[in-house]
Amino acid sequence: MRNVAINEYRHEKASLDLIERLHSRVGIKQGGHGINGLRELLKGRLRENRNLVLSLSLCMGCGACLMVCPAYLTTRNIKNSPLGRIALARSLMRGPVNEDLINEAYTYFWQCLTCRRCAWTCPFGVDVADISRTIRSLLYEIGLAPNYVAGVINNLESTGNFLGLPEDVIKEIILNVANQIKLEKGVDIRVKINEPAYALLLPSACADYTVAINTLKGYILLLNELGIDFTLSTRAPDITNYGLFMDERHMRLIAERIIEEARRLGVKLVIAGECGHGWRVFKNYVVPRLREYGIEGTHIIYIAADAIRRGLIKLDPSLNGNLTYIYMDPCHYARGGDLTREPRLVMRHVVARYVELNDKPELAICCGGTSGMLAREMEGLSIKYAELWYSKVIDKGANCVVVPCAACKLQMDRVLPRLNKLYNRELTFTGLMDLVYKAMIPVKIGTGKGKIANSNDE
Repeated sequence: MRNVAINEYRHEKASLDLIERLHSRVGIKQGGHGINGLRELLKGRLRENRNLVLSLSLCMGCGACLMVCPAYLTTRNIKNSPLGRIALARSLMRGPVNEDLINEAYTYFWQCLTCRRCAWTCPFGVDVADISRTIRSLLYEIGLAPNYVAGVINNLESTGNFLGLPEDVIKEIILNVANQIKLEKGVDIRVKINEPAYALLLPSACADYTVAINTLKGYILLLNELGIDFTLSTRAPDITNYGLFMDERHMRLIAERIIEEARRLGVKLVIAGECGHGWRVFKNYVVPRLREYGIEGTHIIYIAADAIRRGLIKLDPSLNGNLTYIYMDPCHYARGGDLTREPRLVMRHVVARYVELNDKPELAICCGGTSGMLAREMEGLSIKYAELWYSKVIDKGANCVVVPCAACKLQMDRVLPRLNKLYNRELTFTGLMDLVYKAMIPVKIGTGKGKIANSNDE
C-alpha cells in the first residue's frame, strides 16, 4: 500500500453535467448559489433544523468522541474527527468562506463514516453524523459531490438499482439463482418477477446480485419454505439508498420508487434484504409511508428469526462447517435500525461456533466502507479504517466474518485480500442469510402466508 498522507485522500468530484442532472430531479436551481452562497444556505438549515443548532452549540470539546471515532482512531488527525468536523461547521457558519475552507470541508466531511458511534458516547448526545450529512448536502447544492456517490444515486434514480443494471440482466440473475437453488437443495423454486404477490422482496443489487449470491439464495429459499407468496421487481430491485449519505431530497426520491412499485404490484408486505443503511432508511422512512397505503414492511432477518422461534424451518449447523464465525453488527442495524437481537438468535441456530466482535452492539465498529468510502480513490483510507476491526477479529480467534450488510460485503471483498496478505492470515466473510441457506434442510412445511414478524414485534 502506498504511504499516502491522510490529507491526500479526497473523493473525486462529480462532473457539472452529473450534478446538474441530479439537481434537476429535486428542484435545485442551477447557478443559484455557488461558494459565496454556502454560508447563507447553512444559516437557512440552522433555522430549519433545531437538532443541528443544538449539536453545534452543545459540544464542549470534552473529547469523549475521539476515543470511539474510527476515523480519528485510524488517522489521529483532529480534522478527521467529530471535534474537527464541528470546528469546520462553525467556521463555515461564522467566518469568511473561501475556496480553501470549502475544499477542507469537502475533504473531511466526506471522510466521515457517518456511523454515529460518536453520538452514543457523547454525554450530550451530539450526533456529528447529522452535521456531516447537512454540510454534504450544502456542498452538493453548490455543486460539490463525490463522483462515486453521485453516480450511485443517478443509477438508483434512473434504473432502480445500485449498479445501473438493465432489467433483463436483473431478471436473468434471479432466474439463474432459482436454478442454482434447485440443483443445490433439490427443491423446485417458485420465483415471481414483476407479478402481483403478497410480498415484495428487496435485495441489494450492489452485493446480493454480485459478490453475495448465496445471500439472495437464502432469501428465496426461506420464503419458499415458509410458503410466502412473494415477487421481485426489476424496476425496484434494490434496498440501497445513497441519498442518505448526500442529500435527503434524493433519499426520499429513491425511497418513493419502492413505495410506488409496492403499490403497483398490490403487495401487502415489503421485505428488506441485508443492507445496513438501506434498512435504516426503510425502517424510518419507507415503512411509515407504506402504512399510509395499508402496506407493512419488515426485514428478512425478522422473518428468519420468527421462523426459527416457531420451528417452521429445519436447520443443520454442521452444514456450515467447523469454522469460528464472528458476528459484526452493521452500524445502521445497531444505531438507528434496532436490529441486534434477531441476528444473534439466527447465528445460534445456523453455526456450531461463533463469537461476538462487539461487546456492546450500540458501539459496533464500522467496516470502513460505508457513507461513500467504497469509492476507488478512497480505498487506501478505507483499508486503514478496516484495520481496527480486522485486528479485533484476529484477537478473537475467528476464521470468518459474518456481515448482514451489502456495503460491508463489498468492503470485505476488497480489503480482506489486502489485509490477509499484510497479516499473513486467511480470513473470509459471509452474509447471515448465506449461513441460513447452507444450514437449511428444505422440507416444504410452509402452507400459507401466516403471520410475518415485523420491525415492531417484540
